[in-house]
Amino acid sequence: MLKKNNRNSSVFGFAHPLLLLLFVAVVAIIGFAGWRVFKNNGSSLPSISSNGSKVTYDKQASEQLTSGKCTGAGSVSIGPPMPVNQTSFILPYGMVVGGHVTPIDHQYYNGLDPHALRDTYDVIAPANGTIVDIEHRGSKTNTPPHSVDIPSSDEYRIVMAHTCSFLTYVDLVTSLDNNVKSKLPAGWQPNGSNSGVNVPITKGEVIGHIGGQTLDFAVWDLSKPLKGFVNPADYTAEGWKQFTAPTSNYLDPAIKSAVTAKYVRTATPIDGQVAYDIDGKLIGNWFLTGSGGYHASSNTATNYWVGHLSIAPDGIDPSVYIASIGNYSSYPGQQDTDSSGAIQLLIKSATPDPATVGVSTGPVKYELVQKNYVLPNGQSWDNSELQLGVKVMPPPANDQIIATIVAQVTATRSLKFEAFPGKTAAQVTGFNVGAKTYSR
Repeated sequence: MLKKNNRNSSVFGFAHPLLLLLFVAVVAIIGFAGWRVFKNNGSSLPSISSNGSKVTYDKQASEQLTSGKCTGAGSVSIGPPMPVNQTSFILPYGMVVGGHVTPIDHQYYNGLDPHALRDTYDVIAPANGTIVDIEHRGSKTNTPPHSVDIPSSDEYRIVMAHTCSFLTYVDLVTSLDNNVKSKLPAGWQPNGSNSGVNVPITKGEVIGHIGGQTLDFAVWDLSKPLKGFVNPADYTAEGWKQFTAPTSNYLDPAIKSAVTAKYVRTATPIDGQVAYDIDGKLIGNWFLTGSGGYHASSNTATNYWVGHLSIAPDGIDPSVYIASIGNYSSYPGQQDTDSSGAIQLLIKSATPDPATVGVSTGPVKYELVQKNYVLPNGQSWDNSELQLGVKVMPPPANDQIIATIVAQVTATRSLKFEAFPGKTAAQVTGFNVGAKTYSR
C-alpha cells in the first residue's frame, strides 16, 4: 500500500499546496488503516459467534496461538479436563511455589491416588474443537519414576482451540491417546515443531492420560484481557497469560456443581486469580529492571524466574499476603530455598496493606514466616486430599521470623526491594548494599 502511494506521489507532483495537504491527509488515513490491519494480524479470522453476535477479540493472539486452525468466535460451554470420578481435588489459579514465583496461570487437577502409575487417569477434551499444538516436554522431573511404560518422564502440553477466540490447554500429560496419534500429520515427531497439528476433538473424548502427578489446566478467553497486568508487554513470551479466564464461568451447568465441589478454594472468585497489579502500588508482579520481563530474555541467568518478584494474596486463602522472591538465594544468610533459589513466605502482618502502598508511603518493612494451611478443626492440611475450609494458620506472636523485606515504590512502575534473611524488622534499619530495582 505504501508503494502504491509513492507511485501516486510521482504522478501528481506536489504542484499545489492544497493538493499537498490533501495528499498528506489521505496518506495519513490510509497509513493508519494499514497500521491497524498490521497490528490486528489475523483480521480475516471470524468474528461471529454461533448465536450470531459479533465478538471482539485479540486476533493477533489468536493467530499466534492457533495458527489460524480454528472456526467461529465466542466462548463455549466446557467440561473438566479429567473425569470427575477420577479427580480428587482441584487447586486454583494463583498459587506460588518454587520457580512459579508469580501467581500461577493454571489450575491443578489431582487424580484420586497421588502415587498412581503413569497413564492411570484419562485426560479428556473439555469441548468440541481442534488440537492446534502438542509440545513434547521430554524428560521432566514432574513425573514420578515408575516401573512401567519407560521412558517414564515423557510429558506433553496440548493446546485446544474451541473457537478462534476461546482456547483451553492441558499440561504434564504422560501419554497421547492412540486415537489422537492416528490423526497426527505424516512425519510428526514428538521432539519437532508441532504448531502444524490439526486434530479434531469432541467434548469428553479421551485425548491422553496422566499418572499420580497433577494435570495443569487453564481457559483462555481472547475477548477478555485481564486488567491486573498493568504492563502486558512483560508477558510477550507467554501471549496467553493475559487472557487466563475463570474456568467456572464457562462450565456446563449440568456438571458445574460436581466440578466446583472438588475446588479446595472457597473464597470468591473460586477459580483463583493470577493478576493483582495496581498501577503505582506495591501489590502484584515485578521484574528486575532490564531483565526483559517474565521470560527475562536479556537475563543471562539459566532460570528465567530469578528476576521475578510477587507480593500478592495467597492462592487458596486470599485474606493473607505471600512474598514470592525469585532470587532469594542471592541474599546473604539465606537457608530456606529449594533448588530453584526462590522462596515463598507468608507476610506475618500485612500492615500497611500492599494494595495501598505507593510512592508517598516511603519504605515499608514486612516480616516473613513459614506458611501453614489448617482446616476448620485446627488440623493441618498437607495438600494431599480434598478438604473444604482450608485457611492459612495465623502465625503466633513468637513465630520464627525467616526474613524481613524492605520495599519502596519509587515511581508509578518502579520498586526498590531488599530481603534480609534471618533478621527481624527491629534488626533492619533500611536498605543496604543488596537492594535491587524492579519495574513493570
